[in-house]
Amino acid sequence: MDAFNNRTGNNFRPVIYISTLFLLISMVCLIVNYSIASSITWSLYPIGGFIVIMASLFPLLILKKYKAIGLFAGLTVTLIPYIYLIQTLVSVKGWFFPLALPIVILSLLAFGISLMAFTSKKLNKITAAAVAVFMFGVIVNYGVGVFVNRFLNENNGDEIIRVAIVYASVILSLILMIIAFSRRKGKK
Repeated sequence: MDAFNNRTGNNFRPVIYISTLFLLISMVCLIVNYSIASSITWSLYPIGGFIVIMASLFPLLILKKYKAIGLFAGLTVTLIPYIYLIQTLVSVKGWFFPLALPIVILSLLAFGISLMAFTSKKLNKITAAAVAVFMFGVIVNYGVGVFVNRFLNENNGDEIIRVAIVYASVILSLILMIIAFSRRKGKK
């Protein structure tokens, strides 16, 4: 994780610039939305997105240590409420808990495990890439299919594509692990 920390310095100037830019854009969205509709509706989409981006980006710019943990925490804390906000703003209701929440939690777990793999000093980047390919290509891909099928109460016709992606991801993960193992063995 120190290599990640060394590549991004601690600098508050970008935080001020980004905050000012996001605040101005948010204000423009609010003013236009209220001027047109006499209420605040669609402007909550970009403002919520800005909050998610800021909560994920600022730990990278502000923290001296544990930047990856700050990024993950910021994303995790803001993404689930943002998805819930979207459900409250759209006309179709009832999809957050049975569909979106399990997919977001599964994706965040896969992202957290992949982030730990990439920031670990004990794993090389090829091994970390193998972990990420397996997590997203197999676990998240299969899980999303299950959640969508359960939500729709039917089997999706894209089962062949999903299974092909799972097999390709397993094969790619194994190839990456073999390459990482052979490079490690070659260095000793």
